[in-house]
Amino acid sequence: MKLKKRFTLFVSVLLAFSLLLAGCSESSGGSGESSDGKETTLRVLVWGNGPEELKGEEEIYAKFEEENPNINVELIHAPYDQVMDKFVTMSAGGDQPDLVWLQGSYLPGFAEQGLLMKLDDLIEKAGINKEDWLPGGIEMGTWDDTIYALPRDIISHHVVYNKDMFDKAGVPYPQDGWTWEDYVETAKKLTIEENGKIVQFGSASYSWEEALVENGASKFAQDGSEVLIDSPEAIEAIQWAADLSNVHHVSPTATESQGLGDLFLAGKAAMAFTGPWNWRPYTTEGKFNWDIVEVPAGKAGNKSQLLGLPIAIGTNTEHPEEAWTLLEYLTHGGGQEVQSEIVGAYPSIKSATGKFSEGEYAPENVDTVHQAMEENTVVTSNFPTYSEAMNTLQPVIDQIMNGEAKAEDELPKVADKIRSQLNIK
Repeated sequence: MKLKKRFTLFVSVLLAFSLLLAGCSESSGGSGESSDGKETTLRVLVWGNGPEELKGEEEIYAKFEEENPNINVELIHAPYDQVMDKFVTMSAGGDQPDLVWLQGSYLPGFAEQGLLMKLDDLIEKAGINKEDWLPGGIEMGTWDDTIYALPRDIISHHVVYNKDMFDKAGVPYPQDGWTWEDYVETAKKLTIEENGKIVQFGSASYSWEEALVENGASKFAQDGSEVLIDSPEAIEAIQWAADLSNVHHVSPTATESQGLGDLFLAGKAAMAFTGPWNWRPYTTEGKFNWDIVEVPAGKAGNKSQLLGLPIAIGTNTEHPEEAWTLLEYLTHGGGQEVQSEIVGAYPSIKSATGKFSEGEYAPENVDTVHQAMEENTVVTSNFPTYSEAMNTLQPVIDQIMNGEAKAEDELPKVADKIRSQLNIK
């Protein structure tokens, strides 16, 4: 989940046309043309760089169309870093898509501006139990106690490791339940230096945001009411992640990583953070044996951020019932098992998780994913001014991660700056 940095500008744009949307946010409409036996076309805005990249997604929607012959689905795509711009532009131009894949940091702002349909009544009418979803799934699409999106798939990070490198170095494979200390010691044993240059890193770059949740810390309160990045646990976590590169030299700095691509896939790093989206290339392109293990534990245990794909219905859809039929299929119905088979995405409902282990590219230790999803995921903060806060925070994090500053010196200062900017405590 990448961070966007222009949310404030978007809000200004949204305000400019919010009056055009007045009265639409509670749209219930008619049943659309399909209720009369005619065909309805639903447009879904997704991220992707073209038909080839979205081939698996096309297969999922084709299955839906087989079961719902009066509903056609048209995918509208844009690159990940442009798709939310496109949603705003289409909405402002009176051409809003029926459904949209959402990047989490945008949901609160879009909800407050009336761009997304409220789903609580539809969920209740369908008789769906919110407990059907895995922990955190419903929260991912909720703002201000109202559900605006449902998760198509959810997942958390895990660590992938190169078994051949471990075997060659005589290092035991990592085991679930391991700690930060274990991670550092393991990475040291897998780091190889030749002629003063590291030719094999024990670890690819470590996620500082994952280190936060592993240590029981957070950037901000869930609703944005507090800045927490200067807590002792947060300072410790970010400095620990930075030290992997700058003190222990087992992981590349951001500068060292430039132009190198996927170090793990290239056989230049023994361990890396990853998710199921990389299992296929590891199997088909990687020239090594590999497996996965849960993230290492800080003070809070083997916790990991909950990632996912929330999907929402636009308030201006002319086909609300058909749009709900598609959304329910994708996030709670038959599409949950189909996606596991076709694109390897972890389902969001508990009843469909078994299919995930049967995937063609699932590693031997695939059960570690189930354990993490049931016990160790953390829903991170999300609020309308999140991107604005991150615009201030991220440059400081970059300095710390590059060894140019210390967390204990800079995080309290940037925390106070964000408090002042956003007028929060």
